[in-house]
Amino acid sequence: MDIKQYGYSQFAEYYDLLELESQTSLQIISFLHNTFQKYKISEVLDFTCGTGAQSIPLSKIGYKVTACDINSKMLEMAKRKTKDMQMNLYQGDIRTSRLGSFDAVIAIFNAIGHLSKKDFNIAVKNVSGNLKPKGLFIFDIFNLDFMIKGGFITHEFIDKVINFNGIKIVRFNKNVINKKTGIIKINQRIYIQKGLEKIKIINEKWDCQIYSIMELTKILQKNGFKVLEIFGGPGTKFERDKSLSLYIIAQKPD
Repeated sequence: MDIKQYGYSQFAEYYDLLELESQTSLQIISFLHNTFQKYKISEVLDFTCGTGAQSIPLSKIGYKVTACDINSKMLEMAKRKTKDMQMNLYQGDIRTSRLGSFDAVIAIFNAIGHLSKKDFNIAVKNVSGNLKPKGLFIFDIFNLDFMIKGGFITHEFIDKVINFNGIKIVRFNKNVINKKTGIIKINQRIYIQKGLEKIKIINEKWDCQIYSIMELTKILQKNGFKVLEIFGGPGTKFERDKSLSLYIIAQKPD
């Protein structure tokens, strides 16, 4: 079953403001750095790099990073930010692109949620093809068990209020979850105003496929991966019914 995609091309210029909360971003980079140090990772493929939220800081602290994204507008933003850096950027698809042989592949910010379950299985196989033996696949996704146990918000809520350099953004969410399929139908209203210009209103609808830890483990094992570690956030303890997210470290066999 196909799932409706998020309009990244429409939001590319605002993406960093909307999604890159400084504290969360720092925690994710710290988590990845600690993981790479633990498992002796040096060459990394960011298969869903977006505007470079993980690729750029990881490159700056010394990792050899290759960055890839399916969306040309998001990649344009990343290229602008890396014009003075030596980092390879490619437009490609986590399901099909072969870009080399890496110590680790990452896909952060619920990126796999844009794939149907069928396509996620295809992506896992392709990730394996981009990894060295014993290479790591590190990704995150919302935790279905938490959502089913009462963590899902059924009423409309405001999840972002931003005022930065004369740009004001307010985002409303009103979402619906199918607990059997694990698909969240996300309905967003975004109000954007530059200075005192006329307010731009964008209505965005998209789907996010989420998983329980049991289902993710089965998919990874079926495709030859071993789950090494599970976290409930970047480096925090995972609790099946209490953690909003799943952060997975899985390993390709020898």
